[in-house]
Amino acid sequence: MMVAVVLLMLSANHHDLDLADIERLSTGARDVGSQVVAEHPALRGAVVLATCNRFELYLDAGDDGSVLETAPAVAAAHRVVARASGTDPAEVARLMRTTAGEQAVAHLFEVTAGLDAMVVGEREITGQVRRALATARAEGLTSPLLEQTLQHAARTSRQVAVETDLARAGRSVVSVALDLAGARLAALGCERDDATRAHESAADSVPPSSWAGRRTLLLGTGSYAGASLAALRRRGATDVVVWSASGRAEGFAAGHGIETADADLAVALGRADLVVTCRGTGTPVLDVATVAAAVADRAEPLVIVDLALHHDVEPAVAELPGVLLVDLPTVRAHAPQTTADEVERARAIVADGVRALSGATAERQMDAAVVALRAKVSDALTAELDRLPAEGAVPADRAAQALRRLAARLLHEPTVRARSAGREGRTAEHLQALEVALGLHIPSPDSDLDPGAAPADDAPAGAARQDDAPAGAVRQDDASAGAVAADVVPPG
Repeated sequence: MMVAVVLLMLSANHHDLDLADIERLSTGARDVGSQVVAEHPALRGAVVLATCNRFELYLDAGDDGSVLETAPAVAAAHRVVARASGTDPAEVARLMRTTAGEQAVAHLFEVTAGLDAMVVGEREITGQVRRALATARAEGLTSPLLEQTLQHAARTSRQVAVETDLARAGRSVVSVALDLAGARLAALGCERDDATRAHESAADSVPPSSWAGRRTLLLGTGSYAGASLAALRRRGATDVVVWSASGRAEGFAAGHGIETADADLAVALGRADLVVTCRGTGTPVLDVATVAAAVADRAEPLVIVDLALHHDVEPAVAELPGVLLVDLPTVRAHAPQTTADEVERARAIVADGVRALSGATAERQMDAAVVALRAKVSDALTAELDRLPAEGAVPADRAAQALRRLAARLLHEPTVRARSAGREGRTAEHLQALEVALGLHIPSPDSDLDPGAAPADDAPAGAARQDDAPAGAVRQDDASAGAVAADVVPPG
């Protein structure tokens, strides 16, 4: 079963690539959607999903039927990503996996439900998909297909969260990173290698003393900053301050009930035990010189959590004495495993959601037929109403006559086509169509034929055949019941 119109997906994600490759490809992601549509105007819309571990394009490729037929759109997307990221188009084509139709829909649903995440079951991705759709909508890049597909994916994700234990486990990139940071805070005073031992348990296994009394410096004010703050509070952190180069720290602090950090970043670093950075602007905010100065006179190591795909912390900072860095590769290496039963249950819910969307999409293709049918009936009704007096009551016989004429108009063309089907040997096909469209169950004429009955052509001489009735005439014996002869044609 395939969706009726083509959703095209190009993906670079943590399953297939190193995070460095994803980071490189997603450079300039903000403008890729509009540029792809401009590059290939046959595309009806584009949504760009760029997170800490994936870069994906979802494109409405219209009514093409396969990946082969959408090759020009794929090539256009490769060219745009290549220009934005400074990568050779052939390299982009090699790195980005392409799927179309129901496979692309299924992938999007699994992504939105957190089943394709670095930390299986995470909920942040659902909000990221929702924001990606909102961004595309604001830029005029959505289409009915993209709107319906992404909204349905979000609804299915909520169903997974409610009906399985994946979301209740509180798994996310943020939570795993903070679990690792908590373990390092608890291990301060130990050798650095001991502090980087494997993450084995949930956050509540980290002693509250690891967080209580420790100052956390939050760098950034975006959605990940809010998620990080909430996760810190769940772990017992009470001393959290925020710093932002954009000037939005005051607004974020006021909205979340925390304080702003010292405007001098070096001073703020010197006062912090833990730094959580999640800006992702593409330019590191913590370079080697800044961090080295901040830890020069410290007695304890500084724990830094970098949640940005485009590093907020220069990689060389990890080599500084007195610094313990938790970044996305660290999270990837320590992501907790999930139970197979819960994952299978979630995948079953996703599969049901994909089937429901496929059916809904197929239904929408009949909209034009339904509109045309209703318009035809409405036109016939209007024509009969125009024949009635404009004012005053309509006598019952006049009303009945008008209704019979309306029925005659509506039945004329189906009658003609039914007889044409019989002449052309398509009786069974036509009867099946009537049953599907109108719910009529009509036995095959062959099964009810009475060998002893006289054929219609053997009627007594002079008898009027029904076929000879005047156009638009109503059979007299049926008039009282309002029945319309099968042969009537619309009155003039």
